[in-house]
Amino acid sequence: MYDLILSLHNFTRWLVLIAAVYVLWRSWQGLRSGSYQTPDRIGGVAFTSTLDLQLLLGILLLVFSPLMQNAWANLGAALQNPGLRFFVAEHLVVMLAAVILAHIGNARVRRAASGALKHRQALLFYGLSTLLILLAIPWWRPWLRF
Repeated sequence: MYDLILSLHNFTRWLVLIAAVYVLWRSWQGLRSGSYQTPDRIGGVAFTSTLDLQLLLGILLLVFSPLMQNAWANLGAALQNPGLRFFVAEHLVVMLAAVILAHIGNARVRRAASGALKHRQALLFYGLSTLLILLAIPWWRPWLRF
């Protein structure tokens, strides 16, 4: 079960990054045109939805991962180890902040009055969310797992 969840979590990372690139590109292009269209809305929904799936898989990893079970059993020692601390504290907190920023951005984009404002809101919130994601991805781990 653990290996399947870890592989899905790894694969979904790429879906999140693809959705992030798409929504940021659409927002950047939309700043020039000023019109907010259906593909822009779909991009934002795809980004937040893949982030939600990634969060769910991450929570399942917190439960099923032997690494995390050992870390939670002795949290003090885990926080002393930089590798474990990354997953127990840093990765968890930063990724949760990225999900929250994406959802705030999605809500602000929906409520914005004009197309240009929608694109500015999307670029700001989705951009910050993507930056946090890029900072909190464990790039030293395998890029693809099967």
